[in-house]
Amino acid sequence: MNEARRARANAIPLEVKKDGLRQRQSGDWVLSLVIAAADMSARITGAAMGTRYQCVLVEVNDDETPKEDNTRQLWRDLGPVKQSALRCRDPVFWAFLEEEKQLRVRSEEEAAGSVRTICDIASRSDLGKAMFTPAKLAWHGLDNEFQAWKAAQ
Repeated sequence: MNEARRARANAIPLEVKKDGLRQRQSGDWVLSLVIAAADMSARITGAAMGTRYQCVLVEVNDDETPKEDNTRQLWRDLGPVKQSALRCRDPVFWAFLEEEKQLRVRSEEEAAGSVRTICDIASRSDLGKAMFTPAKLAWHGLDNEFQAWKAAQ
């Protein structure tokens, strides 16, 4: 059984409502959710404090259909040149490059150099040129790896 199937088999379905949100001095966030009594699972009430869960939240419309999130489409609309520029400014992306690609990255410039190396291009602007389709594929693969790595953290 792969991880996705195992996650679905062990999922605890419930509806929640956002009740509060605050940020701690450490930078961590505390999200308070209200769960209807009918949805509460004994697996949650019986678990020890500090038990870790992996969660997926999907905002729903009044008709119970999932609310559309345009964030992914907006990201796609940026195109690979702007996407790579944004990623290279992100210290979390630098950590990904160091951890997963074993590249020394301590700055935006070093991240840009790493992207150029991985995508086999002279400039990130090449990602916008039609003749550099393999580079675009390499960029999208790298970005997808980053997003998966970030989700697993």
